[in-house]
Amino acid sequence: MTFWRRFRLYLLGVGLGLLLVFIFFGERDWTAWTPQGRVLLAIDSSAQSYSSRVRCQLQCLELDSVDLASIQDLATVDFSESSPQKKPCPVYRLRSDYAEHQYVLVWEVCENDEEVELLSIMKLGKVCGECD
Repeated sequence: MTFWRRFRLYLLGVGLGLLLVFIFFGERDWTAWTPQGRVLLAIDSSAQSYSSRVRCQLQCLELDSVDLASIQDLATVDFSESSPQKKPCPVYRLRSDYAEHQYVLVWEVCENDEEVELLSIMKLGKVCGECD
C-alpha cells in the first residue's frame, strides 16, 4: 500500500470521525469548561439575590429585571479586577456592553451554598450617589 493511499484512508477516517462527533455533540456549549464559562454558569444556575444597594442602583439607572437579564447575557468576566481566591465566597466583576452603554456588575458567588448575590451594578459615566 502506497503512502498516498494510506494518507487518503486516514483522512477519510478522520472526516467520518469528525462528522460523528458533530452529529452526537453538535448542540453542546463548548465554552462551558473555561473559567469564564464556569463563572457565568454558576451565576445563571444559582439562586440569585440582590443587595439593597443594587435595588437603589436599578431605580437610579432606570433598569428592570428584563434589562438586567440582557446585560447579564452579554457580560464577560474581568478576572484582573475580580477576587476569585476570596474565602468563603469569591467576588467576580463582569463587564457588559448593552444598548450602547457599558455596565459593570459585581457578583458574590457562593458555589457551596448555590447562592449568588449581586452586590453592585454601575453604568460607566453615570453616578448614583444616593445609593452608596
